[in-house]
Amino acid sequence: MYKKLILGAAISIALASSWAVAETAVPADLGEKMKPMFGGAPDSLKATPVAGVFEAKFGGEVIYVSGDARYVFAGDLIDAQSKSNLTELSRSSDRKEVVAKIDAASAIEFKAKGDEKHIVYAFTDVDCPFCVKLHKEVPALNEKGVTVRYLAYPRAGVGSPAYKKMVNIWCSDDKVAALNQVKNEGKELPAKDCTNPVKDQFELGQKLGVNGTPALITVDGMMIPGFRPADQLVQMLESESKNKAN
Repeated sequence: MYKKLILGAAISIALASSWAVAETAVPADLGEKMKPMFGGAPDSLKATPVAGVFEAKFGGEVIYVSGDARYVFAGDLIDAQSKSNLTELSRSSDRKEVVAKIDAASAIEFKAKGDEKHIVYAFTDVDCPFCVKLHKEVPALNEKGVTVRYLAYPRAGVGSPAYKKMVNIWCSDDKVAALNQVKNEGKELPAKDCTNPVKDQFELGQKLGVNGTPALITVDGMMIPGFRPADQLVQMLESESKNKAN
């Protein structure tokens, strides 16, 4: 068991004396030193604004480690002065890169009406009540210029009943109609089999840090977990756009 310093669910580092004016170079041997603790080197290492503290990424997980690999802590790193969540900014940057590579044709798309103002990818599970609730908000989102692209995320995993239901949807000739029938009518579709993206999308969700449904991710990498009514979602998307412009 490695030594770790966990500073709560959200770590607000307000130790002014620890802030570095410039980033410190990552020690060349830090990745090697971390191997015994984690069974391998991190996918990436980079400096943080805190002197002697470095960001390490393992898949979608972000942790922090001291330069000698003795101390590790998990949680969100907050710039108390600017009130910026540096960890979430890092996660968003990673998610943006991944989302940009998604084949839109593999998603089930509900297109915005008129001018398209926003695009969101929605990880969904057909057996999730709040996903059904969100689906009822999709027409309103479309009317407000939001395109919703559904990706499969059967929470019980590959081979589960939900997984098989989602394969049936993605293997249907009319995927939009099939998804509507399952979500809006509770219809059981006949079993189908085809080359489909359900497993890949589930694994993508895991990589992106999805741990529940519904989970929405914007093209700029912002994650919106859980159910939100259409008006609230649009407000969040507009706010993200304004922050990006600034």
